[in-house]
Amino acid sequence: MSSSELARQILDTLRRERAEPGFHIREQWIADALGVSRSPVRTALKQLEKHKIVSLKPSRGYFLTAAPGSDLFEQVDLPMPEAERIYRQIASERFANLLGNQVSIADLVRRYGVGRSVIHKVLARMQEDGLVEKTPGHGWVFGPALNDEASYQESYRFRLLMEPAALREERFDLPPDAIAQLRQRHLAALSSGIEREPLNSLLDIDAAFHNALAEACGNRFLAQSIRQQTRLRRLSEYEKYTTPERLEASFAEHLAILDAVERGALAEAAERMSLHIRMSDENRPDFRKVRVLAHRRLTRR
Repeated sequence: MSSSELARQILDTLRRERAEPGFHIREQWIADALGVSRSPVRTALKQLEKHKIVSLKPSRGYFLTAAPGSDLFEQVDLPMPEAERIYRQIASERFANLLGNQVSIADLVRRYGVGRSVIHKVLARMQEDGLVEKTPGHGWVFGPALNDEASYQESYRFRLLMEPAALREERFDLPPDAIAQLRQRHLAALSSGIEREPLNSLLDIDAAFHNALAEACGNRFLAQSIRQQTRLRRLSEYEKYTTPERLEASFAEHLAILDAVERGALAEAAERMSLHIRMSDENRPDFRKVRVLAHRRLTRR
């Protein structure tokens, strides 16, 4: 994980904690929360210090300077890791139909002007996310993408079959601490204001919710299918067509599902999941318009 990526995660953690200026940012607390050692945390905090988000007090450590929600905090310009930048560029260009169904490493090296090691890393991650498959030889083939009305509808019909079914599995078991953690992340985002939260952070919360319920079902095949749909949705959501209003309503629906799961009312939770997916489907974007705008943005000189 790069220092910029870790710095973003530190900002997300401070935002969820609703920390205020003067808050003492203990390195060990961040390391434990993010599952890393103290050394990279220190490097990330130094980067945030350069942007005047935190300040270092000798012998005392780092303290928060800019409040979450302030322009300085929310608009901090942290460099994006090269592999992440290329991943998103490929995702966007695939969404806009600027990339064909099959590519090679040599093609992508020429197209994006980066080394083969970066492209290898990006394709490996895309393969893990179920977005590409390696062909015999040197080619890579893109799998289905949610970049048109037909694929979007197929995805939602598939989710209507799979996700409620996961909640009806006999071995479904979501531990209380997992429920509490999911609920806390949703409530923190709603409390601070959906429109003020970075889209990536909101999409992370959404993905964590759906994947946690999938893993809890005890059926590896259901879980794998749901995880793949979550990844496909993330690929298309890089185009930022999800509205704050829909995300706010979606989070409220998530919380109602968690409440039903906590009470052991799994049939109710499954019905609420079906309704949640239908509501999301009703708020689907105008794909033709979104793709035209993406194409125009990506081909602008």
